[in-house]
Amino acid sequence: MFQLCEMVKTNKDASEASMTLTAHIYNSNRQAIVKQYVAEMKFLEYSSALTRKVTSLRQRSTDLLHQFKEVVNRAQQQLMDLYRTEVDIEMKLRACHGSCRSVSPISINHVGYQTFQTHMDHLDKSLNETTKGTATPKNIPYVKVRHVGVNPSPSGEYKTILTVQREFLTQFEDIRQNQFVLEETP
Repeated sequence: MFQLCEMVKTNKDASEASMTLTAHIYNSNRQAIVKQYVAEMKFLEYSSALTRKVTSLRQRSTDLLHQFKEVVNRAQQQLMDLYRTEVDIEMKLRACHGSCRSVSPISINHVGYQTFQTHMDHLDKSLNETTKGTATPKNIPYVKVRHVGVNPSPSGEYKTILTVQREFLTQFEDIRQNQFVLEETP
C-alpha cells in the first residue's frame, strides 16, 4: 500500500511538473501568438482597403480616359467645323468680290489646320494604344482568410486541472490558424 501511495505521489508530482513546464512554454509563446494573430487581422484589413482603393482608382482612371476621349473627339469636330466655316466664308467672299463695294482680304491658314489635325491624330493614336495596352481587368483579386483545420475544444477534464485554471491555458482556444488566399471578386 505504501508503494502504491508513493507511486501516486510520484506520478502526481511528475504531472504537476509537466503542467508547470507546459504553462511556462505556453506563457512564453502567448505574446507571439497574439501578435501574430493581430498582425494577420491587420494585414487582412489593410489588404481589403487596398483592394477597394485600387478598384476605385482603376474605375476612375477608365472613366477619365473615356471623358478625355470624348473631349478630344469634340475638339476635332469643332476644328473641322471651324475650318469648313472659314472655307465657306472665303468662297462667299470670292464670289461676292465682283459685286461687293469692298472686300476684306481673308486667308485661311491651311498649314496650321493641317498641323493641328496631325497633332490630334497623333493624340488619338496614343490614346488608342494606351487603351489597348492597359486593358483594365474586370476582377481584381482580393485576400481572403480561410481557417485551417478544426480547433478542437479542450476536454472538460483538462479545464479542471488547477494549473490550467490558474494559468488560463485555455484562453486562446478561439484563435484559429489562418491561411490567406487570393480570390477573384464576384
